[in-house]
Amino acid sequence: MYLCKECGYWTPVKLWKCPDCSAFWSFDEYKDTGKKLKKHEIATGSVLETGRQDTKNSFFDLQHKELQRVLQNWIKVGGVYLLGGEPGIGKSTIVLQIIQHIQGGCRIGYFSGEENVTQVYDRFKRISADKNDSAHLDVFHSTHFEDIVETTREKKFDMIVIDSIQTIYSVGQDSTAGSPNQVKYCAEKLSEFCKTSWVACLIVGHVTKGGEIAGPKYLEHIVDVVMYLEGDRFGQYRLLKCMKNRFGHTDDVAIFEMSLFGLKPVYDLKERILHAVTSTVPWSVITVGVDNWRAVVVHLEVLLNKTKFKFPQRSAIGIDTQRLNLIVAILEKYLKLDLGGIDIYVNIPWEFSFHDSGLDLAIAAGILSQYKNKILDRHLVFVWELGLGGQITKTKMHEKRLKEFTEDFTLIDYQKIKHIVGIMQFIAS
Repeated sequence: MYLCKECGYWTPVKLWKCPDCSAFWSFDEYKDTGKKLKKHEIATGSVLETGRQDTKNSFFDLQHKELQRVLQNWIKVGGVYLLGGEPGIGKSTIVLQIIQHIQGGCRIGYFSGEENVTQVYDRFKRISADKNDSAHLDVFHSTHFEDIVETTREKKFDMIVIDSIQTIYSVGQDSTAGSPNQVKYCAEKLSEFCKTSWVACLIVGHVTKGGEIAGPKYLEHIVDVVMYLEGDRFGQYRLLKCMKNRFGHTDDVAIFEMSLFGLKPVYDLKERILHAVTSTVPWSVITVGVDNWRAVVVHLEVLLNKTKFKFPQRSAIGIDTQRLNLIVAILEKYLKLDLGGIDIYVNIPWEFSFHDSGLDLAIAAGILSQYKNKILDRHLVFVWELGLGGQITKTKMHEKRLKEFTEDFTLIDYQKIKHIVGIMQFIAS
């Protein structure tokens, strides 16, 4: 058998080009030198581990409110968690904060392949303003998979951290550390070890240019929970999202603020955003977006300018550009607006990004207010969706969006304005 070093594709004959990832001369012969277990050994191991389930605590409780949103209040014993994010986004920091807020007096082993022991301890002391003495942390600088497993057994850790999976290698594989073959093999064996030994595991993974976790996609199928830490590495806010969870739901987002002492939870995001809208101008619109099922107040800005190019520019930061083009087409079709010679720019401050149709009416209202030079009341909320026929309809999670605002804000009446033409008349008046 031959194995592609780039994507892990198998083939019985050696090929010059991989049909899966299109890599050239990437196939190496694979020889399985691992010892196969006998049937009685497999059955005995399963029976023993099943018997141990009753003698062990099933969960490690978390006391951090924002982490509870994503991890459902606890970390499962024997569960394998995968955390991905761009370099410098704060992956190691959030991992140490998870360790800091684990309750139950568990022993934790931190295996770092990128930093030495001193660097990890210095960061842990810096972010631990209120130290949690219930968790015992041992830090090791190790990249050898077999050494990690042996140390975990010897120290009898309840939870281990691998930072990162791309730096770990096994002597059972000929490829280098970080290759798809090594990542897949080490992740499989690590998951097998943790589930049979009842050890919780948190794996840190790098991401590609496309924003996905580096390595074979199979890596995300092996683990139980997949999380992403997103945001601008030079910005202020970080979003922790759960994309897969075998132990609970994935319908919430944790919001953090980067500070000198680590990532601090943000509980007053709505007040911060509304306070920043100090002046009422024709390009300012208030709405509510949904990110991974969490409703977030959005201050949307729109700017129209006469184009100096052959074709008008359509630029969007924080929303899908294709969605902006669709809304512009609706306005030109049903309101007869002449937007062919105008550049349109849409921006969502505060480093947030939404792929949400619930912002349609807010974008259209911002464009109309700029086009007509009419000021919108800062207490008006636009949370409706636009159809291709110009009709205004309810969005997903509509009631959850409305709960974000108090009686001081006014929602556009759906019964009176059922078409985009009604919004035009509303703004003109």
